[in-house]
Amino acid sequence: MNTGQRKYWKTYAKAHLRGKWGIAIAGMLAVQGINLLGNFMAVLLFPGDSTITLVLSEIFSFIVSLIGLIFSTGYCYMQLNIYRGREYRLGDILHMFHEQSDHVLTAGLVVALLNTVAQIPLYYVIYMVDQGTTVESLMRWYKIFLVAAVLWLVLSVVLTVPFTLVFCLLADYPEMKGMEALKTSARMMKGHMGQYLILELSFLPLMFLSMISMYIGFLWLIPYMDFTETAFYLYVTGELEEQRLEQERAAREEIEQRLVSAQEDTERDFDQADVNSNDYNSEA
Repeated sequence: MNTGQRKYWKTYAKAHLRGKWGIAIAGMLAVQGINLLGNFMAVLLFPGDSTITLVLSEIFSFIVSLIGLIFSTGYCYMQLNIYRGREYRLGDILHMFHEQSDHVLTAGLVVALLNTVAQIPLYYVIYMVDQGTTVESLMRWYKIFLVAAVLWLVLSVVLTVPFTLVFCLLADYPEMKGMEALKTSARMMKGHMGQYLILELSFLPLMFLSMISMYIGFLWLIPYMDFTETAFYLYVTGELEEQRLEQERAAREEIEQRLVSAQEDTERDFDQADVNSNDYNSEA
């Protein structure tokens, strides 16, 4: 199977998740829990609906989300360890706190700002366009909102997809600067953006099934998606192809060894038959 196919990435992810679902789910829950805790604390610390409290709440949630990226990068580090047959543990999600976590924060800040820019059309419609009180004005508002949502999706693809590999790169090369990781990701994603988008879209049916299962299915789906995306990273870097070639080479060597061993066994059998025949002739 071609390593450039999404079926290969998904099969690769499932093969390495076999027997490791527990730690994969635990790591995912830890990472997601940081963001949920941040949102919960933001509501508790900044109650009310005044402008200042909303701004402070958003700032607090933003800071927590940046810290969450350090955990998320550590989770990617754990996945890479599993894929490479190295020692892994749940504590790997804290790995980047012992490395260059400021590089993660720098890259995360840039990506977050790009996400914010992409969301400007939505913010404008939600906060600046009056919905009105009549059915006609409300329908007009929904049409404007739909256009803004499409524009948001387009901007998100253009502004953020090139930096898909940033946090895998930082997990793999902690010494890499945040801005360098952004530039490297953008360069590596040239020619692969379409593959990545199709990969993400291919998870939509499973997302739908997870939603109708009272969201329980996401316990398995999110780690599966994370591991598949990391497999995509290994494909883009060329490591996936190297692993495939190494496995094929090892398989060929094993077959050759078995053939040589079988040939040697056959020769020994013939030699033993000749010895037995000579002994029989001597006795006669």
